[in-house]
Amino acid sequence: MTWILDLVRNGLLLLFNVLARLPGPPLDYVVVELTGSYPERTPPPRPLAQRMLLRPLQRSEESMEALRERLERIAGDARVRGIVLRVRDLRAGMATVQSLRAALGEFHRRGKRVVAYLLDADLPGYHVATAADEIWMPEAAYWTVLGLRTEITFFREAFDRAGILPEFERIAEYKTAVDPFMRSGLSEHHREVVESVLDSVMAGFVEDVALARRLDPLAVRAAVDRAPLCAHDAWTAGLVDGICYEDELPARLGSQARPAALRPWAQARRRLPTPYRWRSGTAVIGVVELIGTIIAGESRDLPLPLPFVGGRFAGSETVARAFRAAERDPRVRAVVFHVDSRGGSALASDLIWREVERIKAKKPVVAFMGNVAGSGGYYVSCGAGRIIAQPSTVTGSIGVINGKLTARGLFGKLGLNREIVARGSSATMPSGFEPFTPNQLDRIRHEIQAVYRRFVGKVARGRAKSEAEIEVIARGRVWTGRQAMEQGLVDEMGDFPLAVRRAREMAGIPEAQGAITVTIRPPDAAAVPSASGGPGAATMPAALTEVVEAFRVVATLAEEGALLLMPEAEELLRS
Repeated sequence: MTWILDLVRNGLLLLFNVLARLPGPPLDYVVVELTGSYPERTPPPRPLAQRMLLRPLQRSEESMEALRERLERIAGDARVRGIVLRVRDLRAGMATVQSLRAALGEFHRRGKRVVAYLLDADLPGYHVATAADEIWMPEAAYWTVLGLRTEITFFREAFDRAGILPEFERIAEYKTAVDPFMRSGLSEHHREVVESVLDSVMAGFVEDVALARRLDPLAVRAAVDRAPLCAHDAWTAGLVDGICYEDELPARLGSQARPAALRPWAQARRRLPTPYRWRSGTAVIGVVELIGTIIAGESRDLPLPLPFVGGRFAGSETVARAFRAAERDPRVRAVVFHVDSRGGSALASDLIWREVERIKAKKPVVAFMGNVAGSGGYYVSCGAGRIIAQPSTVTGSIGVINGKLTARGLFGKLGLNREIVARGSSATMPSGFEPFTPNQLDRIRHEIQAVYRRFVGKVARGRAKSEAEIEVIARGRVWTGRQAMEQGLVDEMGDFPLAVRRAREMAGIPEAQGAITVTIRPPDAAAVPSASGGPGAATMPAALTEVVEAFRVVATLAEEGALLLMPEAEELLRS
């Protein structure tokens, strides 16, 4: 059946491609705009009712997957000399920025030219633009690469004034996820980690810029310290290649006699052939995604992110079904496990780790870490046969936390009295209105110690090291991908396509043999017929119920016995 669908699809593509190659206006450069956060994979479409409900709150974004396909189409047309890159409102994480640079580098290696035109050269946008052959700016623009900073709000004094008691236990001294609740400022270890991460990412940025622009690294650092720079000063410093208005680009990229033809993607796409793809009999590299805070049960999405936990939740049961679907499918020869998570539930992380262990005995598993894969995000990854991260990926944070905020004092200040009647010495442990007893604190310490030892043991097993070796680099310490590779927590620096290539190699798929990359969509846990009996009958109340359920999941997560959470990546790294 698949080959019939492929035949029909490729037959239609043949007609489209013939029409696309008919003579027409010149097509020298395609204008490509980079905007948004660039998630790695294109998400599946939501049910219609959810799309109607969430459309005002969410906007669709181009993924790295879609961008690579777009660049592949442009590179495959001999009429096109290259692309003009416009970077606007780029909200991608630093690791994603490195993936964008790699995609542009691959496009350049196919013999095409990359020209960047920047209206605002902030750090992420300029970092991407340095992958171009040339960088141009209008004379009124500014080079605003101001460096990196960290801003962390500490709540302890406000909690004390409000009568809220933070009670948290942690392992170990570098496990700083709850420091904003427990302290009024940076601890020695917290500051050490933040400065180490900033130093590592800044060094990588300077190294990339110096290499791309053929500058001395000291000159790049000096330019950052002098920023913001006007366009003329940036040009004088060698940070950009020239100053011009956008309407002058055609003449500069061509000649006065024959200016280059620049076409926006919306126009150019109709004239660019689409590659043919045959899925029947082709090996498949399955992609299992884990995006967001790790929870037990099913995955959930909130329409808007919440502080400390975000807006996406990766459920252990959902991820497990995806792994089992990949395991059952005979076409899937290997799995790339894409992780972008700062952790969450210790129990859920362990259940997902088990799925990785099971399937890798039958099919190779390569973990690819996105912008962040720390604490529980590293726990689920550590069993993979190979781990790949970007230099700026935030990872590590091998440690455990547990505790709660107690609001009895706040209620007292408000004149509210909450009486608790309980049976069993542990019954009040989850209560937000009763402090821990000394006996309960002992039990919590015993529990997180057991989780920590299990965490360290599984990392040691996955990385073929002793527990003593892992202990030295664990203790809740956060590392960048570059640092993690030096410590043996990561095998290789690279992007998602590299992870796919490694999975192919581990599966023994020859280069000559075709292979496609397919995101594994977990099958539904149970088919629940709609009231009308037809597909797509989701209603607006059903979509609202999904949102309410997601908030319930947040409350459940707060009551977990042990959490594997790391600090917000945004707290550790801001441009």
